[in-house]
Amino acid sequence: MAGKQLFEFGTFRLDTLDRLIWNGEERVDLPPKVFDTLVALVRSGGRLVTKEELIRTVWPDVVVEEGSLNQAVYQLRKALHDGEEGARLIETVPRQGYRLLAAVREREAGEPGLPAQNEQREPPGAVVLNTGTARRRSRWAWAALLAVAVLSTALFSVMWLRGRTDASTLRSIAVLPLQNLSTDPNQEFFAEGMTDELITRLAQVRELKVVSKTSVMQYKGTRKKLPQIGQELGVDAVVEGSVLRSGNRIRITAQLIRAAADRHLWARSYEFDMGDLLSVQARVAEAITREISLNLTAGERARLEKASTANTAAYDAYLHGRHAWSRRNEKDLRAAVASFQQAIDLDPNFASAYAGLADCYTLLALWARHNAVFPDARVAAQKALDLDDGLAEAHTSLAAVKVYLDWDWAGAEREFKRALELNPNDPQAHHWYGNMLLLPLGRHAEAIREMRRALELDPFSLILTADLGCAYYFARRYDTAFEQYRKVQAIDPDFVPLHYYLLQYYQTMNRYDEWFHESLEYARAEGHADWAETLERLSPKRDWRSLLAPWTTPDAPPLPGSLAGVYALLGDRSRALTKLEEYVRLRDPVCIYLKTAPVWDSLRSDRGFQQLERRVGLEPEVSDVAGGNASASPRSRR
Repeated sequence: MAGKQLFEFGTFRLDTLDRLIWNGEERVDLPPKVFDTLVALVRSGGRLVTKEELIRTVWPDVVVEEGSLNQAVYQLRKALHDGEEGARLIETVPRQGYRLLAAVREREAGEPGLPAQNEQREPPGAVVLNTGTARRRSRWAWAALLAVAVLSTALFSVMWLRGRTDASTLRSIAVLPLQNLSTDPNQEFFAEGMTDELITRLAQVRELKVVSKTSVMQYKGTRKKLPQIGQELGVDAVVEGSVLRSGNRIRITAQLIRAAADRHLWARSYEFDMGDLLSVQARVAEAITREISLNLTAGERARLEKASTANTAAYDAYLHGRHAWSRRNEKDLRAAVASFQQAIDLDPNFASAYAGLADCYTLLALWARHNAVFPDARVAAQKALDLDDGLAEAHTSLAAVKVYLDWDWAGAEREFKRALELNPNDPQAHHWYGNMLLLPLGRHAEAIREMRRALELDPFSLILTADLGCAYYFARRYDTAFEQYRKVQAIDPDFVPLHYYLLQYYQTMNRYDEWFHESLEYARAEGHADWAETLERLSPKRDWRSLLAPWTTPDAPPLPGSLAGVYALLGDRSRALTKLEEYVRLRDPVCIYLKTAPVWDSLRSDRGFQQLERRVGLEPEVSDVAGGNASASPRSRR
């Protein structure tokens, strides 16, 4: 079936040669990667297609996160009306992949009902760049420093045109991936990883809201119209364009467009020699700051112009590190450590690489549920700040260390606020400030505000969507929390933290069957076969004491949360306090949530528990919350 070009399934007809699909007589427009996902499923012959196979097929030359595939399947289901009126076309096999359930019929060219081969392939209203023939497809630039020139010039356009009729209200922007016109697919990965820093540079301008890389990545190769993109991202304008390398010359074309009206405000092309690559960033930034000096502070102007490193090999290693770090699992975190260390070895003054190293150690400590590598995180974060005190991400890294290792709440808040002063558009700083500091301190309204701000800057982030739900959950706004969890579920029902948050919710609601299902899914997803086996043996039982008792034995299998939380749920206050005393002595990460985790509510009036809170630097508030359920595990929320 792999060589066939024409297919029919259900009410749909698919032409893989001309990349067209119809539902009856109605044409269905799909973004390129979503279309490629459909083709892979159609050609599978009804077999299970693993996630790894789909990623290799749809993104053959680019390293992408699993979230990109989940988003593609989500968009495909919406376009095919999958699930409406009970009909199912695509089956999700948890933790494995997807299967097309509809019977597929191969068609021959010329059969009745198939469209003409020369039918228009571009969707109505497609925007072209200069040549009049290029499709609106967002792709990454060939080289990062040249992309800085494009993005910085776009920023100049926003600021310089402010006050004019067409651009006077622009306050937010999304930089869509530039179309890579070079023939070297390896440049896709380099440009993708580089986008994070490019957007970070623009995000340092306080007057401008800049959407994060994670969310704009969803529009790579999209055929959506700009008004729709602007609405989905919540921005006034977008930057899009293309880059082409020919021999030793590079040509970049970019344009600034008001999203709602699809109106071009500015367009320009640039040409550079390869030999100028490392100097382009500083030269272009300097020219821009001269033009918009009235709109930028001295600090913003300096940060916009400053180059992170002049060593291209070090920068390439740094990009690989950030990409691995973003996957949020132990294996990739350790790979990221190696990449950041390589970058440091190549350039010992590379401050951003030290900040990346600190972030890796922080998350590794949380995944391991102990603080053994927190000192390494502190050393790396402090070294980054010694090299560049104006590096926002280093202040965020140091703030995390001050929370988990020092319980220095005031010092951590100063670092978080400094990070946000330097980069007010950094979703990670808003995320960690809300999740690591405000939430543990019981400042629920502030925590929710910071988490919502992070989600505004990165609207397609699953972990932010889930963690906002967790913030509502800690505030005892259970219905609102569940609504957030359902949003995650609609995009990726296999998202591991979601299973943990849902089992907490269902336990709170005393919904045993749902709790058992999510607990089993979480155990399997985490690779805890013994834990899953224990749950399966206990499934017929319907009382929490019988269900939790096996975890109180010396040879108990691993479990989420903490053993102290199990004792608290069973009403064994003495053993719960003894275990908590051990956690405080070891500075276990779970300790920062003593003040607000619902599981400890039954212990709050106990003087011994209040003393533990004070040792962690938390002022007890007996009336702070009411209710009870399993404690939040830090490892599942980053």
